[in-house]
Amino acid sequence: MAKDKRDATEAAELCSHAEERQYRQTSKLHPSRTGEEALRLLHELEVHQAELEMQNAELMKTRDALESALTEKRRELAEINRTLEMRIAQNVDELHRKDQLLIIQGRHAAMREMTNNIAHQWRQPLNALGLVIQQLPFFYDSGLFSRECLEENTCKAMQLIQQMSRTIDDLNHFFRCDKEMTTFRVCQVIRQTVSLIEESFKAQRISIAFLTESDPMITGYPNEYAQVLLHILMNARDALVERNVYDPGISLRMFAEEGKSVVTITDNAGGIAEDVMDKLFDPYFTTKGPDKGTGIGLFMSKTIIEKNMGGRLTAGNTGSGAEFRIEV
Repeated sequence: MAKDKRDATEAAELCSHAEERQYRQTSKLHPSRTGEEALRLLHELEVHQAELEMQNAELMKTRDALESALTEKRRELAEINRTLEMRIAQNVDELHRKDQLLIIQGRHAAMREMTNNIAHQWRQPLNALGLVIQQLPFFYDSGLFSRECLEENTCKAMQLIQQMSRTIDDLNHFFRCDKEMTTFRVCQVIRQTVSLIEESFKAQRISIAFLTESDPMITGYPNEYAQVLLHILMNARDALVERNVYDPGISLRMFAEEGKSVVTITDNAGGIAEDVMDKLFDPYFTTKGPDKGTGIGLFMSKTIIEKNMGGRLTAGNTGSGAEFRIEV
């Protein structure tokens, strides 16, 4: 019994010593703070709290500014989307108007060329008509004048007048604006176009050869198609004259390929310079100088073939000159 009491006393002392050692260690790790230190820590805590509140206010201000900017951008985007279709339509109309203006300018330039061609077209029949009229007094004075002679010369004069009249009709038809797409024979349009310029080309000793391998029909604007042919032929003529080519000539070839009509126009003027090939169809680009070229003929031609008729107009060089290819 006494032994048990002694053991219990020793155990209590050991527990007391352990608690004392633990307290001393805890005191070393966490020494007691004075009131001054507590105030300093409290002040630091308040400063940190104030800084956090300022940062939070700045963040809130930035967030409000971003939300306001985002709202404004959304409003602008909605306005853009609302007017986008209208602006696209306006731009398309403006581009169409500019294209039409270029076509009109090209038509006026072609009209000036055709005025010169009409002079060549009429020179021969006018000379012949003058001879018919001049020989009537001769027949009368020589006693050969008769009803038969009068009718024969009248018939010749009327044929010449009708020939000149057809030239005017062809010219009026050439410059008539096509309102609707029609189906037409390419061969017929080529022959009509060549007939308008053939005499003036002959006067400059330029031969025109036309080879047809088929007679396709296409849907489009025949007068505008004829203007494309005219511009290309006139450019070929200018190149041949400018370079003083010996035995100048232009060859037209028409054939069908993969369900399309193809017309090639080839000259022997030496070809197109490589540094201008990429700019050949640009508006207002010309190598002739401001007094000889407007730079809209080939641009207008490409617009007519590719935009108006859904075809393709390209240019390249052959061994002896340039070649333009029209596919519709």
